[in-house]
Amino acid sequence: MTCVSEWMESGEAHSRYLRVDALTHPLAPIAERFWDARPGDGIVIGRDIPTRPIARLLSYIAIYQPIEGGTDFKVHLAGTAVRIRFAREITGAKLSELFAPEDFRVRYQAMMEVIDKNEPRRACITHTAGDVDVFRLELLMLPVWSPDRSTRWTAVFCFYF
Repeated sequence: MTCVSEWMESGEAHSRYLRVDALTHPLAPIAERFWDARPGDGIVIGRDIPTRPIARLLSYIAIYQPIEGGTDFKVHLAGTAVRIRFAREITGAKLSELFAPEDFRVRYQAMMEVIDKNEPRRACITHTAGDVDVFRLELLMLPVWSPDRSTRWTAVFCFYF
């Protein structure tokens, strides 16, 4: 476990982003098996997502498309659990609009690493108020191909506790 970033949100609220080697959420093994069984030419949006092996996880997925010369990401698709977390539809929104500056920075860097290195990243994010964990999630970020296979995107499984 590596602490990538820690920041104050406001008052006593703060957040911590940890890079982890393994996820603990009960649904995470399904996503890990999906990655391990990926086709030789990689995961392609529209061909491999959505698909039967991850049908149970479609609510927990967000697909991000790089935009503006790779300086931001746009939400191409967001599952129900992801939309509930934001209390609104986020498809089409920019990553920089959804998250506070430091939260955006660490997520952006992780997703760019996924694309550049063509390998997954795992993270645990905890938001606390004083001594209480008010929100915790684990992320599995995977490199995927756009539907026309012209550019790399990122698929993020968001597992909430």
